[in-house]
Amino acid sequence: MHHSNDAPKRAICIDLSAKIKHYFRNFLMMQIEMKVKLHEIADIEAGHPFRGAIPEHEHGDCQVIQVRDIDADGLVNWGGVICTQITGRKRPDWLREGSIIFAARGARNLASCMPDLGRPVVCAQHFFRITLKATNDALPEFIAWQLNQAPLQRYFRRLAQGSAQVSIHRAMLEQATITLPPLEQQIILTRFADKALKEKQRLTQLIDNRRQQIDLIANDLFK
Repeated sequence: MHHSNDAPKRAICIDLSAKIKHYFRNFLMMQIEMKVKLHEIADIEAGHPFRGAIPEHEHGDCQVIQVRDIDADGLVNWGGVICTQITGRKRPDWLREGSIIFAARGARNLASCMPDLGRPVVCAQHFFRITLKATNDALPEFIAWQLNQAPLQRYFRRLAQGSAQVSIHRAMLEQATITLPPLEQQIILTRFADKALKEKQRLTQLIDNRRQQIDLIANDLFK
């Protein structure tokens, strides 16, 4: 019987999701929560309007994040992010620490929160750039995490347009319902989720290493 190589990874994801859900279910229910629409706490703008394919320039003036650079966990694969040269009259809206980008096109409609970049970076036009308004009620990492969780992912899938090339319109994103527990609890949950993700990455790497070892043994065996 053939067993999918992805089964252990799926089991890890399910197990970690169950841990987070079990740990925080009663904890968050005891807190005072506020539900808002995303547009009430954030400004949402389209990414930089590149025309056509984005050319790569080794000595360009900035890096540009494209949809292909976002992995299944909503993380940016910085090793694949290209440099390019910004042209045209429009002044780039540079991403900064705490900026959230949301992939509005493609199979993965996920959000990513930017770290301290230390260099000019923009996101392409198939992203929305989410900037939290001047308030201390919302943590950018928490908002990005929440956009990637099952309830809002179901919301996006239900309203998404297109089949081969899924598209999320700005109005859909603006009307996404965000739950805001107290800031302290946002910090705790974000840290817990980050630890769970790191655990998943370590276990996934271990599985991949074991698979490579087995492949080497099999190759030697059948020479």
